[in-house]
Amino acid sequence: MKNFLLLLLLSFFIFPYSILASSLSQEQSNILIKRRLSDWPEWRLPGPFKHIALEKDIVYPSWFNGTWIVKSTDLKNNEKESLRYEAKFKLNSLNEVIGDRAFNALSVGKAVLGDQLLRVQDDPKSPNRQVATFDKQIFLESKVIGRHQFFEDESSFFVDELVLQIFHNFDISRIKRVETLSKFQLCNDSISDFEKLSQQIICGEQWQAVYPGPGESLGSKPTQTSHYYLTFRRSH
Repeated sequence: MKNFLLLLLLSFFIFPYSILASSLSQEQSNILIKRRLSDWPEWRLPGPFKHIALEKDIVYPSWFNGTWIVKSTDLKNNEKESLRYEAKFKLNSLNEVIGDRAFNALSVGKAVLGDQLLRVQDDPKSPNRQVATFDKQIFLESKVIGRHQFFEDESSFFVDELVLQIFHNFDISRIKRVETLSKFQLCNDSISDFEKLSQQIICGEQWQAVYPGPGESLGSKPTQTSHYYLTFRRSH
């Protein structure tokens, strides 16, 4: 279950929102995210997060649209077998590419825990909250409480987000905060012709830190850090 706390977060790149920003704010975003990356793994809270527009979904580049087989490799544990799962991205009513959030979270969770994970439900009132149901009446509530995003260019972007996770069972509720900084880009952006879309590969890298829940500790130092490398290959 502890590992699932981190791995379920791999699906949370579906949550951040699109930003219509001036060139100045984009430059500020670039500086803040690059500075955060250079500070790894010595992260502290509060991070460079925005608490606005959290009711919105991320809008992905067009090359994310479709169904992918994702391979996730733990760079801090070379002996650990890579995780593989399916991820879907689709068009919304505005013809924008967004993640299929519940499907992606369930796909990651099933890859890790199998039948222990029963279902994942989105909050119909907010794209920033999910509830995962496990066997033995265990629930995980995940809510995005802060994020920061920067599009470096047309073929790559960064997003940093902070998620509040609450585990509920009959005995006790446990609270943690998880920060995930992600970078996604086309690995082979030279392959751009329509007929060669099936050959496109997305590369990703994620840096992750787990912090105590609010009020549990006076410090903001991570209790655990992780580093992943991701590849997305189109599902046929």
